[in-house]
Amino acid sequence: MALTAAGSGHGQLAMVAGIICAATVLFSLTVLATTIHRDNLEHHNIPSLLNDSWEVTPAFARRRGAPTAIEPHRAG
Repeated sequence: MALTAAGSGHGQLAMVAGIICAATVLFSLTVLATTIHRDNLEHHNIPSLLNDSWEVTPAFARRRGAPTAIEPHRAG
């Protein structure tokens, strides 16, 4: 929208659209960075914005330096 507004001579609308675009990019990067940081602090297997549940890597595996993505054990 900013490029279209600037190309058609609407400087004020181009400025508003550019500011909205920049704010959207900054907000999305902030959400992504805080999600990854929180997942790393709580030792989650995979940082993900789409999953609402996850398996925590066992403490013994973290101590011996195993990869963080360990499949959960399934009985049966």
